[in-house]
Amino acid sequence: MLPLTWPQVLPWIEGACARVPSELTPADLYGICERGEGALMLIGELGEPPVAAGVSQVRDHQDGTRTAWVLALGGSGGRGVWRYAINAIETGARRIGCKSINFVGRPGWAAIMPDYACSVSYRKELN
Repeated sequence: MLPLTWPQVLPWIEGACARVPSELTPADLYGICERGEGALMLIGELGEPPVAAGVSQVRDHQDGTRTAWVLALGGSGGRGVWRYAINAIETGARRIGCKSINFVGRPGWAAIMPDYACSVSYRKELN
């Protein structure tokens, strides 16, 4: 399924990688999915074309908790699609026992995600 689906969602994944600070490239994300280290998520109504797509990972911790990590998320259709996509991801994460969802985003996302905590990440490129 991945080789057939990836070309359809690649523009969304490329856009996500270009707009959000990440060390992962679309090729990296494809490899993560191909190796079973993560999953390609298609988001939309059943029987309809997807409105968004992303790559996620589930991480199991020593204390027995699970967390979902959204490595990339892209789509089209504006704010309504983003809230819909996040709700779909939350539903899926709950279903498999995750206690939290984590991802790197842009500051403006706080407007459509008021129920998410935001933290600061520091990064320095080393020469």
